[in-house]
Amino acid sequence: MDDKNRHLSEKEILDITKNAMNKTFGDYGLGSSYKSKNKGGLGNFVEENIFQYSANSDDEPDFIDAEIELKVTPIKQNQNGSFSSKERLVLNIINYEKEGDKDFETSSFYHKNKRLLIWFYLYSKGINPASFPITNYELVDFNTSEIKNTPNYQVIKRDWEIIHEKINKGLAHTISESDTTFLSACRKGTKGTKPRKQFQGKGPDALQRAYSFKNGFMTRLYRELLHEVAPYVSFISDDEWTKNTLEKLYEDKLSVYHNKSVKELKTKFNIINNPKDVCFRIAQGMLGLKGKDSSTQEMEDAGIKLKTVRLQQNGTPHESMSFPAFDFTELINKEWEESDIREDFIDWKLMLFIFQDDEKGVCRFDKVLFWNIPNNLVDGEIKDMYYECVKLVKSGNVIKQVTVDSNGKEKVIDYFPKESEKRGGNGVCHVRPHGRDSKDVFELPVHDKLTNRTTYSKQGFWFNKLYIKKIIKELNKAEDNPSQLNFDLLG
Repeated sequence: MDDKNRHLSEKEILDITKNAMNKTFGDYGLGSSYKSKNKGGLGNFVEENIFQYSANSDDEPDFIDAEIELKVTPIKQNQNGSFSSKERLVLNIINYEKEGDKDFETSSFYHKNKRLLIWFYLYSKGINPASFPITNYELVDFNTSEIKNTPNYQVIKRDWEIIHEKINKGLAHTISESDTTFLSACRKGTKGTKPRKQFQGKGPDALQRAYSFKNGFMTRLYRELLHEVAPYVSFISDDEWTKNTLEKLYEDKLSVYHNKSVKELKTKFNIINNPKDVCFRIAQGMLGLKGKDSSTQEMEDAGIKLKTVRLQQNGTPHESMSFPAFDFTELINKEWEESDIREDFIDWKLMLFIFQDDEKGVCRFDKVLFWNIPNNLVDGEIKDMYYECVKLVKSGNVIKQVTVDSNGKEKVIDYFPKESEKRGGNGVCHVRPHGRDSKDVFELPVHDKLTNRTTYSKQGFWFNKLYIKKIIKELNKAEDNPSQLNFDLLG
């Protein structure tokens, strides 16, 4: 393919872009039988079939003369009518050996992506990609003084500096996507991709990574483009955010509730009776949230997930920690590296609202702690649990036993790994129901062998109580003495 079109002018590039709006990929020849093996498939299609140059991964922007990098990314419409990004936006691969002595504006990230042309298309589950409409575009020019004064730019620059510090010190092997807020260094490559040499050979070879914009930031960017008012409450100002980290700001603002009893906090936030989710309701009150909302605007932008933990006097949680239910069909159709489950665990930073029973049994709010779920855990025990579930669903061995008690109530026991079993020496997570009731189900792509059922109650991953106890102990220790931080647990 002749790559002369990599030398198009900015006007020519934008003319082609504007002409593509409200058309589908099928309008450009994408067949109904199209099935992409990776998330960049439609981006490659746009490069080769619309702009007509060879898809590439070299160090230069896609359009060399205009210094514009082209990216194609999906958005989705939520149940409340708002729009959000479907996934992170992967940018360029990081060469640790070359990146270590750069500053922000001489970095490979800035050189490749300082003028970023983003095409947005509307993804709909169950719809063939040929029918996806191209809806909007944005030319994000980081090289302008207007953008350099925005919170987006300041946070991205701060994120780059966090990543760069590890690269410069030969600690690229310790990078975690949840280290940062908007810009992350995500794993990039298929099985067998060789680790990369570190800067000046300071550390062991590290997994290949690429700069990427997190899902939350892409949602923020898209909503700013549409001037859409997001359905979230702001807890801090943009000015505050540019001057300090979210973690520090939240810790400081929520410290006013330290040692307040649940009874006092229920009164303050007008919580009636004693609902089962009282700690969550109190956390909502502290953050100014209502209804079922669990995120402020900044939490949504930064991928921070609220979790409440009530500890017994001995520090053991009363309950395991739940995560969203997984779809059985998606489970068996996606490899771990491409799964939404992995992407969620990698991106999320957990904000733990810690409540603890005192010596008299009175439950009091203690503090908020932040935990980045480390890569070695995500691609270790959680990945193993994922493939254990894949094996069960694919084989049709989901239900182990069905009994009926004297009142005619059915009890179903399944094969999914339980907390008490610690199957395979896991000790970290297990699988259990995560639906409203037994009627809240997902389709089984392979009929269950024992019962021939075609659906089963929604299931999700849960962190074990004793593992959460260990994490909180380590987080408290790290607060008192950061040099004692256990990287394997805390990232």
